[in-house]
Amino acid sequence: MIDPSVLIDNLVTLLRGIADLVTEMDGDSTRVYAYHDHYPKRSSLVTAIHEMPAPSIMVAWRGTAPGSFGGVDVWRHQLSLYLRARETTETPPTAYYKLFNLIYKGVPASLGVPMSNATVHSSCYPMDPPSIERQTDAEGLDYFEVSLAFTEMGDE
Repeated sequence: MIDPSVLIDNLVTLLRGIADLVTEMDGDSTRVYAYHDHYPKRSSLVTAIHEMPAPSIMVAWRGTAPGSFGGVDVWRHQLSLYLRARETTETPPTAYYKLFNLIYKGVPASLGVPMSNATVHSSCYPMDPPSIERQTDAEGLDYFEVSLAFTEMGDE
């Protein structure tokens, strides 16, 4: 089984390589970042989501579960991208729609292929088609969560 922290860091690097996505982060690529659990300093994902600046994208590991792919037992790694969009004046506002599209269809400069076809980790297939859902934090503020899954090609 691969180390999910490597998968997360690779994903962050690729997302930072999508010029239009960085533009949506007010031109600051560090606004796309990883959340790694570090007990006791970093042990509450809920707090980390609440503290996210706008705009930003935080990538976190949700878990790993066994699965099946072509009759073979595999590991499926579930990640979430937590989105806070920048302030927009467009009518209708498109910030979250645009972020979701760029996450799935954006082209990192280092790869030349859309994220939907990108090899984020050499031991994983490209991401499964993602989903996006509205969530609400502890203060009642809305944000969006993009759920991604990566299937390992074998058991490393």
